[in-house]
Amino acid sequence: MSGAPLLYSPPAVVTTNVLYGVGIVMTGPLGTALPSDQNLGVGASWLSGGWSYIGATDAGVSLTYNPSTVDINIEEQPTPVATLVDKATAQVTFDLNEETLANINLAYGNAGSVVVTGAGASQPGKSVLSLSVNVTQLACAVIGKNALGFARVLSVPGVMSTGQVKTDYRRSAAQRMYPVTLNSVCAFDLIQWLDLTSPATS
Repeated sequence: MSGAPLLYSPPAVVTTNVLYGVGIVMTGPLGTALPSDQNLGVGASWLSGGWSYIGATDAGVSLTYNPSTVDINIEEQPTPVATLVDKATAQVTFDLNEETLANINLAYGNAGSVVVTGAGASQPGKSVLSLSVNVTQLACAVIGKNALGFARVLSVPGVMSTGQVKTDYRRSAAQRMYPVTLNSVCAFDLIQWLDLTSPATS
């Protein structure tokens, strides 16, 4: 082999693929359909389609993939010959800052019910949230913006709110927050990332 040695020349970094910004979390009853492709980034289309916006959070939303693996070993080799995924869940977590009964219900399993009583004679108006441990499934979507400025949506069609909740009532240290943990309970191949790449041609 002849000629000068080749210099190290790494591939160029695509800096526009380095993304930042908040993710918008929507929840809906189990089976709620996503908006049409052209409306994936339009908040009003989500709300009119039966989805609910969780509102302000303390530090945004976190996405976690939790695989449980099993090594396949043989006697003739000290390292595994394969690693299989035994179980896997996707998890969406955030701390709710807006203290509404709907948000409290979501944090506490989304199984409660709210009864509204209107004001009347000797009766002030009130809303009563009754909690339940009969946790129900719901749909979840996380909406962000991709490198092209279009919507990128993580759709998890089946989740359950199963996290522990701790809310501090203090004089002035910080606002009251409600932590939410949504664990996927649907088949893993139903979880999808939808990435818009260009507008419709007509």
